[in-house]
Amino acid sequence: MDSIIFPELPTYVGEPTLAGLLSLAVTVLLPIVAALFMKSSWSAFRKGLVLLVLAALKAYAEAWLGAVNNDEAFNFTAAAYSTVVQFVLAVVAYVGLLRNTAPQRAALVGGPVKDRHGDYVR
Repeated sequence: MDSIIFPELPTYVGEPTLAGLLSLAVTVLLPIVAALFMKSSWSAFRKGLVLLVLAALKAYAEAWLGAVNNDEAFNFTAAAYSTVVQFVLAVVAYVGLLRNTAPQRAALVGGPVKDRHGDYVR
C-alpha cells in the first residue's frame, strides 16, 4: 500500500501482514519490556524517556532490517516517524491495557534496575 501520509509503518496500516502484526504485538508489549529497565520510583517523564528509547531502538532496527532485505537506502525520516508512532502506540497500550497489571508489576520488581528503598510500584 503506497501512501504519502503513512510511510511504511510498523503496523502496515491497511495491509496487515504477519510481520506487521508481530511488530504491533511487540509494540503493545513494549511498556512491559521498558519496565525491566526502570525504577518504580522514577517520575513519569523518566519512565517515558526509557520507553521512547526502546521504541526508537525497535523502529530503527526494523527500518534497518527492511532496508537491508529490500536492498534500499536507509530512510532516517521514516524511521523517526515510525519511532513516534510506536511510542504513541506503546503509551496507549500502557494506559489502556497494562497499567497496574501483574505483568507490569512483575517487570518493575524483577528487572535489573532496583530501587534503593525496596521494590514498590506506583
